[in-house]
Amino acid sequence: MLARKAATLVLVAAVVRTVLTYVVPKREIAELQWVERTPSVDIWGKGTTGGQPVNLTEWLAQNLDGEAARVLASAKSDRDMQRALFLEEDEWKNKLVLGILPQAVQRHLETWPIMARSWLRSYLAACGIYLGLGSAWAYYIYFVYGSKMFPKGNVPRSGDVLEQMKVSMLALPLYSMLPPVCECIVEKGWTLAYARIDEYGWHMYILFFIIYMAFVEMCVYWNHRLLHDVKVGYTTLHYIHHKYNKGDTLSPFAGLAFHPLDGIIQALPYFWTLFFVPMHSLTYELMLFGTAVWTTNIHDNIDGDCAPIMGAAYHTIHHTTYRHNHGQFFIYMDKIFGTLLLPEQESAYLKRTAVSNGK
Repeated sequence: MLARKAATLVLVAAVVRTVLTYVVPKREIAELQWVERTPSVDIWGKGTTGGQPVNLTEWLAQNLDGEAARVLASAKSDRDMQRALFLEEDEWKNKLVLGILPQAVQRHLETWPIMARSWLRSYLAACGIYLGLGSAWAYYIYFVYGSKMFPKGNVPRSGDVLEQMKVSMLALPLYSMLPPVCECIVEKGWTLAYARIDEYGWHMYILFFIIYMAFVEMCVYWNHRLLHDVKVGYTTLHYIHHKYNKGDTLSPFAGLAFHPLDGIIQALPYFWTLFFVPMHSLTYELMLFGTAVWTTNIHDNIDGDCAPIMGAAYHTIHHTTYRHNHGQFFIYMDKIFGTLLLPEQESAYLKRTAVSNGK
């Protein structure tokens, strides 16, 4: 049964890739233009921006440096030019994050391979999001609005929170390997990722984003569900996350508290969907890191009516029943595949389960 579903998914992905690759028109990098914005003052004394459009390739030749400039100089195809743009984007992301470090450290990091710098950038960004956002989230829901959000006092114990932080921090170095590995594969041109929105235009960008996220949602659902349904997946990997199986053991810090391989498996759909759906490379990576924000939200045990969004009320049920609400952002996949349990149905379900178990 599972093999048949997997084969069907692969077939659908192949059809989607074929249609999107050969039917949807794509402009090559050499055809694109760049308008360099320059400050100026109009007759009313107000600041404006202006500039003449120039060929993007010419602009890149004058402004790129390092490995990206060398790749562009020897480019013989659109794929080569794409690679130069991906390299430039990676260096920009590295400078954006690593620029917070002391100058002496930055100069030393320039001797590192780009993949190593990208790993460090991903690790620092992940730590910042996890610790910074988690701390702010916990402060507001427990100390500022705690009496309103948790009137029964069902907040997690400090020991549970510290354990979640320990598990997450041990996993983050391996989680942080996924973005640079994916970037390396994207740079080789093996995926349908693209560097500039103008290659397809805004309308297709939006359409591709919707298709991409629909596939990601379905794949995350099945990855998550199989980690429960396949015994070895649960007993070897996923059980670590489900140690927190009651509402008062969940916290914003539980969102990344997985076995490292478990966390990577659940993030892989963001990457492998690039093989059959064109996706803007920077948007893809922002969505990948955005899951860290989302998973903080769905583990805070705050009951809110947010259907069709898979909010914390739904995900807390997942942690208590183990059989329901496997989706990531929305409840649709659970509804389609029969695993949806609404918050208002939870009490009746638990009573039936207790009766059937003789309790």
